[in-house]
Amino acid sequence: MNSAESVRTRPAASVDLPEARYKGFRPGTSTVLRAGFRYQRGALPLPCDIMRDKDVALRMRDGTTIYADVFRPMTESPVPAIVNWAPYGKGDTGFWTLDNKKMFPNRFGIRRSAVSGLQSWEGNDPAYWCAHGYAVVQIDARGAFDSEGDIQYQSSAEGRDGHDAVEAIAALPWCSGKVGLAGNSWLAMSQWRTAAQRPPHLTAIAPWEGLTDLYREALARGGVPRTAFPAFIRDKMYGRGRVEDPIAMLEDHPLFDEYWADKLPDLSRIQVPAYVAASYTNPVHVASTLRNWADLPGEKWLRIHNTQEWPDFYDPRNSEDLRRFFDRYLREVDNGWEATPRTRVSVLDPGHADIVERVEDCFPPRRVTAVELYLDARDHSLREKPVTEEAATGYRLADATPQVDFTYRFTADTEVIGYPVLTVFASVEGHDDADLHVHVDKLDARGRQLWHQAVTLGLPLARRWMPIAHRRGFGPVALAFYGGPHGPLRLSRRGLDPDGHPGRPALSLREARPLSAGEIVEAAIPLWPTAMRWHTGEQLRLRISGRVLLPPILPGLDEEPRQPGDRHVVHTGGRHPSRLLLPTTPA
Repeated sequence: MNSAESVRTRPAASVDLPEARYKGFRPGTSTVLRAGFRYQRGALPLPCDIMRDKDVALRMRDGTTIYADVFRPMTESPVPAIVNWAPYGKGDTGFWTLDNKKMFPNRFGIRRSAVSGLQSWEGNDPAYWCAHGYAVVQIDARGAFDSEGDIQYQSSAEGRDGHDAVEAIAALPWCSGKVGLAGNSWLAMSQWRTAAQRPPHLTAIAPWEGLTDLYREALARGGVPRTAFPAFIRDKMYGRGRVEDPIAMLEDHPLFDEYWADKLPDLSRIQVPAYVAASYTNPVHVASTLRNWADLPGEKWLRIHNTQEWPDFYDPRNSEDLRRFFDRYLREVDNGWEATPRTRVSVLDPGHADIVERVEDCFPPRRVTAVELYLDARDHSLREKPVTEEAATGYRLADATPQVDFTYRFTADTEVIGYPVLTVFASVEGHDDADLHVHVDKLDARGRQLWHQAVTLGLPLARRWMPIAHRRGFGPVALAFYGGPHGPLRLSRRGLDPDGHPGRPALSLREARPLSAGEIVEAAIPLWPTAMRWHTGEQLRLRISGRVLLPPILPGLDEEPRQPGDRHVVHTGGRHPSRLLLPTTPA
C-alpha cells in the first residue's frame, strides 16, 4: 500500500495563489534580525539578535531535497535545535493565520503582542526560544512549497523523512547535535512518526495535541465518514507537485485496513523523553493524544489542560514549563525536571470553577471505579440497578430533533474521569444501517445544560449566547464550548478492536455487518475520554441522536447527510440491558 501507484493524489494548491502568502524561494540568504525589531505591527519585539537562514537544504535518503528556515541566536557556541515539521508553510506563509477574523475571532485568545509573528502555524516562537539558547528550525515537509516531491498525508513515509531531517540538522555547523521536536496539531502528529524511526540525534519530543489514527479519529470516526475537515486541510496544502488524497482513498478503502494501519506509528519504538499536552475539548486530537501517552514505554510527562490548544501552547507559563523540559534533555541542565509530576490533570466543572493541573498517579487515576447506569425506556431515566422490564423508545429521522434522552441525578459529588462506554441494543426501521451519535452532557439541578468554555474570546456576554451558537453550529465561536464526552457509531461497523486496551476500548471498524429487518443488535460505543465533576443534585444527560450533534470544526464546512432510514429504536431492560459505563470517583 506504500507504492506510488496505489495511493491516489491530486495537484497541490498553487504557491502563486494570494492565500498562500508565499514570500518566495531564497536559498542561501541569511539575515540578522536585531533585538527590538518588530516583524509585524503590534507584535512582540525581538528580545535578542537572531540570525535567520532561509531555505536551508536538507537531503532525504531517496535524494529528495526539502527546505527549512533556521532561526538561531547570535553565538559562536553550538546550540540545540527545536524542529517544527508541517506541510502548512514556514513562518507566516500559507493559509493559516490567527489574523483570519472569520475563522479565529479575537485570535482565539492569543494577543498579537504575545508572539513575534516569526513562528510557523502552531509552531514555537523563535523570539522566545532563541533568547533562551535554542535554534528553531521550521521545515516545509516533502512537497510543500518549494520542497521537492509530493505531500504525504500523515504517512509512515513522513516519519522516515523526519528521521533524515533530524540527522541533517544535527550535522549543521551551528547545532550541538541535540535535536528536539515540538509543536501543536500536525506538528505533533509528525513527532510520533519521526520518533518511532529512532533518529540517533533526536533527544526529546513535545507533542502538543495531535491525532495519529487518521481513519478512526478524523475521516471515519465510529465508521461514520466525515470528510469535510480533512478535505479542507488537503486543499490548503501548497506546492509544485501533488498531495496524497485521503478522501479519495476512503472511497477505495472504506474500512480500516493496511492502508490506514500504515499511518499508525509504532509507539513501542519511541525511547526519548516526551512532554505530552492534551485536552478533553479538542474535536479531533483527544483520543490519540491520551492513548499515545499511555502507550509510550519511556520517560514521559502528561499535562491535561482546560483550555484550547492554541492559547495553551503560547501561554508564557507553559512555554517556561516546556523550556525546563528541553533544558534538561537538550542542554543537559540539572534543573530538577525529573521531580515534575508525571501526570497533571484538569477536571472540568461547568457552572463552577475547574480544577487545573491536579497531580495524579496516571490517567485515568487508579482509584477510579467503573459504574454502570442502565437505560430505562419507560421513563427515559438512567438507573443504578439492572432494569428487568423490557421497553423501547426511539425517534424518526424526519423529526425536527431526531434524538432520545436519558437522565440521571447525582446524590453525591462525583467525578467522571476516564473512558465512558455506551452499550446499546438497537434496531432500525426502513434500512439496514444507522448512524448513532452519542453525547454525555452535564445539566444543573433544574435541567439546564451547563457548558465548559475553553476560550473566552474577549466577549463579556459569551456565557449567555455562545451556547446557542454551539447548538446551532454558528461559526468558530462554537468551538470555544464543550458539552461533554461524545462518540458516533455506524451500526453495521459495530465491534470492538480485540487488540484494544481493556481500560480504553476502541472500535475495530474492519468489517461491515448490515442489519436484517427487525434485528436487534448489541453495540458498544466508546466515548472520548473526559474528566468532569457533577455536584449533588446536578444531572447527567445521555443523548442518542440520528444526526451529527457537534458543530463543524471550521465555519462553512458542510456535514455529511444523515444515514437513510425511517426510525432508530433503542431497546432497554431484560434481554436488552442497554447501559452506560462511567469511570467514577467521589469528588
